[in-house]
This record gives sequence, structure tokens and C-alpha cells, in this order.
Amino acid sequence: MPMMKAVFFDLDGTLIDSDPYWVRSQETLVRSCGGEWSDALADALQGAAFPETVRLLRGAGVDWDGDAIVRHLSDEVLCMEKERLPWIEGVRDVLSGLAAAHVPAVLVTGSPREIVENVMAQAPKGAFVGYVCGNDDVTPKPDPAPYWRAASMVGLSADASGAGQCLVFEDSKPGLTAARASGATVVAVTGHARVDMSDSGLCDEAIVDYRGLTIADLAGWM
Repeated sequence: MPMMKAVFFDLDGTLIDSDPYWVRSQETLVRSCGGEWSDALADALQGAAFPETVRLLRGAGVDWDGDAIVRHLSDEVLCMEKERLPWIEGVRDVLSGLAAAHVPAVLVTGSPREIVENVMAQAPKGAFVGYVCGNDDVTPKPDPAPYWRAASMVGLSADASGAGQCLVFEDSKPGLTAARASGATVVAVTGHARVDMSDSGLCDEAIVDYRGLTIADLAGWM
């Protein structure tokens, strides 16, 4: 059984319950452009990297260029998150426990740098040793590359052998697909996910939230 060398956290829906913020900004944009909003579109957008988000929103009637769409959504969500950062229940205790146990954690997300740095600034002291974000030159999820980059940041090989010594928390299909392909042990967080992926075959464990979890529990999943 491999030792848990590091823990990687996705951001939206996994570390913070920000999906409602993204949905609100996306829906408002679509409707302001005279497009049609639907639950199916909201489901398709969950966990999507920005290129896919742009494609879906343009298909729904947003006649803006891609950079303008990304900037508008990011600015709106950042504003909401500066006002209130909605941490998933129990996750701050887990982050503090990892830091106390000297187990490095990395935030791995497709969200832009300014959103990630706001989260980093509000996280428990020493919670993260670094992050991989949407502004980095790395192929986005569902490709495993972001998790391999995270493995290299904690001194492991940037491949399945390195990520295989790590635990990943994810919530969406693209994120879970990336985590599974990376070789890591994968935990699905279901409590705030639009689609429950616990039976998807893409995770080794599933939790509703982090309440009551100990570092020993995490290590036991490896």
C-alpha cells in the first residue's frame, strides 16, 4: 500500500461551493444576450474548462469573443467570492490537519489565477504548498496533466508513478476523469455536486463532505 505523499484538491464544488456563483453569472450572461438557459446547459457547464465553457455559451447565444466571456465570468465570480467564500463543510479542518502532519496539499483547478489567489489568501495558514490554475501552460482537465504538474510540485515524478502516491478530491466528471487518468487515488465529493459521480467508476471513495474526516482516514484510502 503506497504512502500518502500529498493531497490534491480541485476548487469549485470540491473545496468551495462556488458552483452557484458560476451558474448565476453564466445564466445572467446567456439571458442578457437573448439566449436560452436550461438545466441541461448548467449540467454540461459543471467542471468544464474555459474553452468548453466558451463553446457551450456561444452555442447558447452569447455572441461575445472567448476572452470577453472568460473575463466577465471570472470578474463576477471573484467579486462574489471576495464577499463570501463558501467553504465545503469540514474542509478547513482537513487542510489544517494536513499542514500539521506536514503532508503537502496542492490546489488544482481550471479557474483563473486571481480567483485561486483569493482562495489561497483565505485558506488556513500553510494549507497549500502551491497551485495549478487555468492560466498555467498545461492541458486542462479531463487530461491528467494538471495532476501530474501538481505531483512535480511536491517532488514526485510528473506521471502516473508520482501521482499514484497522492490522494485527489474531485467532484465533476472532467475532474474525476483527469484524476483517475493521473494514477492517483480518487475521492468524489458529492454534497454540492450537480451530478452525483459516486457510481461513475471514476473514484475509489466517495464522501458527502469533510466533516469528521481525520488524516488517518485519508491515509487509509491509499
